Amino acid sequence: MIRAAVLGADVSKSRSPAIHRAAFRALGVRGSYEALSVDAAGFEALVGELRARGYRYLNVTIPHKRAAAALARARGPEARAAGAANTLIFTSTNDGRTTSVRAENTDGAGLLAALADLGVAPRGARVVMVGAGGAAAGALEALTRAGATVTLLARRAAAARELRLGLSARQRGRAVVRTLTNDILVSELPGAAALVSAIPAAAWNASMCAALRGMERGTAVLEMAYGGRTPLATAVRGRATRYADGLGMLVHQAARAVELALGEAPPVAPLFRAARAL
Repeated sequence: MIRAAVLGADVSKSRSPAIHRAAFRALGVRGSYEALSVDAAGFEALVGELRARGYRYLNVTIPHKRAAAALARARGPEARAAGAANTLIFTSTNDGRTTSVRAENTDGAGLLAALADLGVAPRGARVVMVGAGGAAAGALEALTRAGATVTLLARRAAAARELRLGLSARQRGRAVVRTLTNDILVSELPGAAALVSAIPAAAWNASMCAALRGMERGTAVLEMAYGGRTPLATAVRGRATRYADGLGMLVHQAARAVELALGEAPPVAPLFRAARAL
């Protein structure tokens, strides 16, 4: 019996339970999956409790991704480079009484797959990414590793520079950090293969949306937020020919997390059906 859960500040409307339960069914394994909301003060204690209760893995979302990475001694290369994790995997040690914790970050894998669904190949592409939080960390690492040049725009430029410094020397050469202003957004969008939004949906206010006038119709737009029509989705309608919300990224990163935790990748079609049925 596989037990797993997603942890975040508010996961009451998360689609992760439906997606992961669909993955269990597709793989023919018995499992349960919960959504557990927890604040920063209670995050570490809850992880410890679930670990002691025999959970196989946990998915982690806003705002706990950096804290999740810090809890594990063993980290996958993506989590190590990003300094953030969206998956914690518990495995039994040889004595059978304790468990080890491994932190993984599958956000990057999910992002690359979602961009591929939009027809964007990262190698040689120029990508404009807005945001410098935990989700942006995994995305920046994956994009630069895959050969894209990324202009990272963030109001907290110091946080963005920290993300860039976490990359390898070769990858740092593919990342440029600029302070996010409407004028800079206008100037950076022409010629971009993709615009990736790693900020909350509500952060796209009227003035930011107006700055999209610099975007070309061929630029693909991928928004990590999902659920309902967002201000960005409304703003790019008729302006960009390719737009996707974060549902595809969520499904693909979930499939990768299941593969890392259980050793087998589920087919994504039933996961998409489960996610869209809600």
